[in-house]
Amino acid sequence: MSNKTTVVDLRFRPRGRNWPLIFAYLIACGGSTKSTTGTSLAVTMALRGYRNTFWDLDANMSGTKVLGYTQEDLEGRKTVIDLIEGKATFDEVVLPARYWIGEDEDGNNLYAPIPNLRLIPSDPGLAGTDTLIALDPDRNDWFMEVMHSYDGDDEVWNVDFPASYGKMVYSVARMLDEDDKVIPSVRADPKDVNLLGPLLDELENIRDKNANKRAVPGRPTMNHLVLTGTPTPSYQEAPARRATALAEAEYKSVLLPFVRYSVDAKKMYEDGVPLPILLPKSYPAEDYRKVATALGFVERRG
Repeated sequence: MSNKTTVVDLRFRPRGRNWPLIFAYLIACGGSTKSTTGTSLAVTMALRGYRNTFWDLDANMSGTKVLGYTQEDLEGRKTVIDLIEGKATFDEVVLPARYWIGEDEDGNNLYAPIPNLRLIPSDPGLAGTDTLIALDPDRNDWFMEVMHSYDGDDEVWNVDFPASYGKMVYSVARMLDEDDKVIPSVRADPKDVNLLGPLLDELENIRDKNANKRAVPGRPTMNHLVLTGTPTPSYQEAPARRATALAEAEYKSVLLPFVRYSVDAKKMYEDGVPLPILLPKSYPAEDYRKVATALGFVERRG
C-alpha cells in the first residue's frame, strides 16, 4: 500500500505520472546476465536508500529465487500471473524482498529483509502467457492497467524479461517512453554483443507499431548497455577481449562501467543471495555500485 507521508523524488516520476521510472533488462539472449544485473542494481539502489520493486517476468524464476522465494514458498500466493490475468492488484502480489541467511535448529530456512526493495514474483506459468494474450487481446493492456492504478511510493521498477520478444514482452515494452531505460545486459562474448542489433530492430518495430496511439507511449529506447564478464588482470580470454572491443566500437555512447569477470559471482544462484550482499567486495559487486552511481543512484544521507 502507499505511504502518503513518504516524499517521492520527482525525477523518478517524469511528466507527473503516478508510476515510477522503469528500468527494463531486455534482450533475447539466454544466459545473458539480465537477472544478475537486474537484481544487483535493484539491491544496490535499495541499500543506497531508493525504494524500488523488482519485477520477475521470466518463467525460470531466477530473480525471484535470488530475492528470497522458491516456488514452494509461493504456494497459495498470488504471482505476476494473477496480474496478467487481471485477478489481483499490485498490492496483493508484491512481496518484501529478502535473502537467505541459514537454517534454524529444525532445518527451517531463515531470511533477512532487504529494506527499500520489494518483489513481484515470477511463476513457471509465465511460459504460457503469450498464448493467454493471443486468446484474450484485452490482456495486452495488463501492464497499462497496473501502471495507471498504482498509488505507491516506489521510485523505480526494475523489470527482468525472458529471453524472447513475444506478446507478454511486447505488452510491457510498449508502455515505456523515452524517460524509461532499456538496459540490456550481455556477457563479454561476441555472440551476445551481436544480439544487440536484433534488440534495436525490435525496439524500432515497437515504436513504429505505436506511433499514432495516444494511450500507449510506445517509445522504448536502449539508453544504456551493461557488459559483464569483462577481462581482469587474471582473466584475459580472447572472446572477452574481442567482445569488449566490439562493444566499445559500436555502443560507446551507451556503455555503462564494465562489470568484471568473477567465478565467485555464480554463487549468487547457488546460495540464493544477491551478489551485493553475498560478495560485496567482489569485482562484480564493486562494479555494479559504479553502474548504479553512473545511473544517478548515489548514496542517500539521512
